[in-house]
Amino acid sequence: MDIGLQHLRCFLTLAEEQHFTWAADRLGISQPTLSRHIQRLEGVLGQALVDRSTRHPRLTAEGHRLRAELQVLLPRLESALRPAEPQSTLRLGYAWGFPLRRGRQALATLEERHLVPVRTVRRDDRTAGLRDGAVDAALLWGTVSDPRLITTEILREPRIAAISRRSTLAVRDRVTWRDLGHRCLVVNTVSGTLSPRDWPAGAAPEIGAETSNIEEYLHAVAARRGVGVLPVSVAEQHPDPDILYVPLTGAPPAVLTYAHPRAAPHPHAATLGRVLRQDRTGEGPALPCHPGARVGSVAA
Repeated sequence: MDIGLQHLRCFLTLAEEQHFTWAADRLGISQPTLSRHIQRLEGVLGQALVDRSTRHPRLTAEGHRLRAELQVLLPRLESALRPAEPQSTLRLGYAWGFPLRRGRQALATLEERHLVPVRTVRRDDRTAGLRDGAVDAALLWGTVSDPRLITTEILREPRIAAISRRSTLAVRDRVTWRDLGHRCLVVNTVSGTLSPRDWPAGAAPEIGAETSNIEEYLHAVAARRGVGVLPVSVAEQHPDPDILYVPLTGAPPAVLTYAHPRAAPHPHAATLGRVLRQDRTGEGPALPCHPGARVGSVAA
């Protein structure tokens, strides 16, 4: 059977994205190459895995079966074949903005008191590298429901609106959650935590732009493709001359979750979780008091 890990990886990524262009971009390959890998896998199995008759590819019954199998097997196989790092090093993933104060204090504590070196790894996917075994633990914005992971809520903090300086909202001292329901929204489809479904029925915004990482997200906001909504600590790390960060009232808080595998966890994964929970002072940075405030002035 002339099938390699790349064929399986391509299929699983396509199954998650349900879009050939997005999947190819995430894999770092061309769309024709991705299509050839999927066709090769279908040829070996003798079954169609993807229904291409619609705008976005949909999995067939066989495709759903294979996806369920690979979600369990592929990470374990890739982890087994990956050259081992020194076991003492803990790889901590993140995607949608690293919580600087809380995260750095916890890493310093783990390294100084427990003598465990930590390497932070940015991965722009829904579990920041946990799913494919690229990291040992992850800090994720939003709640996480996955029976394969042990998850702990670390903190909740306010959200803030990211608005283009050319937007009509730029003159406002603050905006409300309902205000944004009348606007277009920029969403991160890979690791973001918000969608129009988070607004009340009948008052939900339209999607103005879909992005896959924080840089694309901010470019879309600056170009007036829509309004952004970020945890305050994430906005603090990304000042932009074309974007104003405006206090937002009535928004649900942003939840930061710590997660690590339930099976065969890193020996110090649970320890890092305890250290992250110990620091409860100053749960979140303060909001800027006016729309012209630079993110750099937000308290850390």
